[in-house]
Amino acid sequence: MRALALLTTLVLSVIVGVFTLGPGVDAPGGDKLHHMLAFAALALPTAIFSPRDLPVTALLLIAFGAGIEVVQPYVGRNRELMDFLMDTAGVAAGAGLGLFVRRFMRTMSLV
Repeated sequence: MRALALLTTLVLSVIVGVFTLGPGVDAPGGDKLHHMLAFAALALPTAIFSPRDLPVTALLLIAFGAGIEVVQPYVGRNRELMDFLMDTAGVAAGAGLGLFVRRFMRTMSLV
């Protein structure tokens, strides 16, 4: 399960990187919501399938969010503190939701 969590997070990280460093797109729901949802999705697999790795994964994801914001001005995008804060909030939300899902799955004997 640990390998599944890592692989899923890595694949999603590439997708998030492409969208956050590629050309800007006006999408419904607002940019900040998308940051939060993307980073929640990144934290979710580890929280569900490998919670022991969650502290390190969460720190790496927060660093990834910061790195994206540092690089964005060099690819024609804007650096925004609020984007980073929403990334961080997304990591926390995804971790919390994932741990809740894991607990539910354990009560159902699914993990």
